[in-house]
Amino acid sequence: MAESASQFSIQALVFTIICYGWYVSILEFGAVGWLARHEGRSKLAGFYVLILSFLFPLLAAVHLHVCLGRTKHSIPAYPAPVSSTLTEPYECLSDGSLDFCYKGNCNGLWKPPRSHHCSSCGVCRLGFDHHCPWIGNCVTAPRLKAFLALLYLTSLVVPLAASPVISQVLNNVSRALTASQADEWASRVWWSRWYSWVCWGGPPGRWAIGAILGFRVLKTKRDSDTRWFTGDLVEQPYARVAVIVGAGMLLAVFALSMAIVTTRDVLRGQTALDSIRLRRRMTASSTGRFICIPHTSISSSGRASGVDQRHSEPDAMEGPSVKTQQVFPVLPGERIYDLGWRENLRQVMATPLFGDRRREAREFEWPHINPTVLRRMQEQLSL
Repeated sequence: MAESASQFSIQALVFTIICYGWYVSILEFGAVGWLARHEGRSKLAGFYVLILSFLFPLLAAVHLHVCLGRTKHSIPAYPAPVSSTLTEPYECLSDGSLDFCYKGNCNGLWKPPRSHHCSSCGVCRLGFDHHCPWIGNCVTAPRLKAFLALLYLTSLVVPLAASPVISQVLNNVSRALTASQADEWASRVWWSRWYSWVCWGGPPGRWAIGAILGFRVLKTKRDSDTRWFTGDLVEQPYARVAVIVGAGMLLAVFALSMAIVTTRDVLRGQTALDSIRLRRRMTASSTGRFICIPHTSISSSGRASGVDQRHSEPDAMEGPSVKTQQVFPVLPGERIYDLGWRENLRQVMATPLFGDRRREAREFEWPHINPTVLRRMQEQLSL
């Protein structure tokens, strides 16, 4: 209960930040205040308002979408198939059997391939990528397109919103640093102290705190008749404006970094969880993952010949045709769901931005196995 409340608080905080960013970028020190009234560039301000009035609501809508449905989306509720009836290769346990989950609220439900139990949500997710604390929800294959849109929109909208005032803000930060270093009190409590090099992130924190102290020094030199929505908040050395712009730019860099990493995983046909598993088991002899290849062999006794009988599941004990299953371990470094970057990307882009197409599917769509991995296993099977 406490964890759910904490996740909801983070969701509400992020949504509030998006709405506040929309407000300040247009009214307080953006288009209306700075571009239109202070700089007199009304046409540019109008264009700026139109662009941000489209991007910020879109960003908020995508954020709401990926946050909602924590107890419902991407939960496997399919009946477990009979393994002897399967005809296509699939991921399985070491003995060739299907996987079932008894954790949390799953209560022995079938755990299809590419599913994973999220300990934070207490349920299994189809196409699980990772649990994101910033949205308080799981990122799954059906929602990966929306998650990427959220990351790329953030890395685009924030710099665009800050672009009209960034030059003036940097100028004010430079003035604050100069005033801080020249001030006797600031020098005594910060610049001349050894802890300024180690506190708040080391050397970068030294300059950040020094700039904030400089804004305190410049406070006495500000125009006391500051008016709202006129650009005065940007022109005058206010620490609040510098902190908002600085934090926003850091957020944009973080979002872009996450977007690049997630896009790389998409092109490789792997999830964030797959990527972590690959790194951990790259030097191991086995990945702990297995592929089952169903096939039919001919035998007068009704049993498959040349097949490891420990992993065989005869579909019929009499007759010349016997369906068997051979289990192969996945080797370190093999990406079993990599179908080539074009097909991997197409599968993600084919999902709707809003909504969950797979939620309405009555039958489970088995993921295709990497043809290269299958070729290696089939060559071993033919030996």
